[in-house]
Amino acid sequence: MAAMDTETKVLDVRFRSQCRKTELCAFFESGWCSKAEQCEFAHGAAELSTVPNLKKTSLCKKWMQFQCRRVVCPFAHGAQEL
Repeated sequence: MAAMDTETKVLDVRFRSQCRKTELCAFFESGWCSKAEQCEFAHGAAELSTVPNLKKTSLCKKWMQFQCRRVVCPFAHGAQEL
């Protein structure tokens, strides 16, 4: 597998931080999570965060190539939709 470029790593970190603790940890639910406080998933309902609305926050790659055929696309079709 090829190494991620710097821009991809930055976007991955940003996405992960926005979605942190939005789902319950399956390992914690089964009795043990090795990541403890560093776990990106919630350890119980009290830790759950709201899932952010990320619709129309980035340009549609298919649209930029004149290939998006979606009637309702979650990605922006032009700067005016961002």
